[in-house]
Amino acid sequence: MSDQSSSSLQDPADQNKLLIRKMFRDVLEKDSFDEAVIVRYFSPSYIQHADGKTLDFAGFVDHVRELKRIVTNLRFTFEHMLAEGDKVMDIHRVEGKKRSGGKIAVRLFSLWIIKDGKIVLCDELSHVVAGSPEDRDLGSRTSKR
Repeated sequence: MSDQSSSSLQDPADQNKLLIRKMFRDVLEKDSFDEAVIVRYFSPSYIQHADGKTLDFAGFVDHVRELKRIVTNLRFTFEHMLAEGDKVMDIHRVEGKKRSGGKIAVRLFSLWIIKDGKIVLCDELSHVVAGSPEDRDLGSRTSKR
């Protein structure tokens, strides 16, 4: 009998959920910035809608770089994750330490779309649970703020 949990037999929706979890681990939880890792997970046509802003791929790369400059020790906890076809919907919480002092905690509702093994879209809403008022844009902040 074959092992149904092997990735070659996995449902595409399950593979997409795994891709999102790995992306959080490899791109966002690491304190270092590495654009090559971002390229592994995100399409050059990537678009992100967050905090009333829209970022293209270059804007997203700048956002990740800025996030690494501002916070450290990011940890993500998934409350819910559902997938259907090329779409993954999740509710997750992120907690971290601001390099300037203090903590941040944000709860996010995110819709991801994956094409050809790469993330092409994220549409999310965020709510700062702990932190200061200026932290409200951390989900989309770039160096151009």
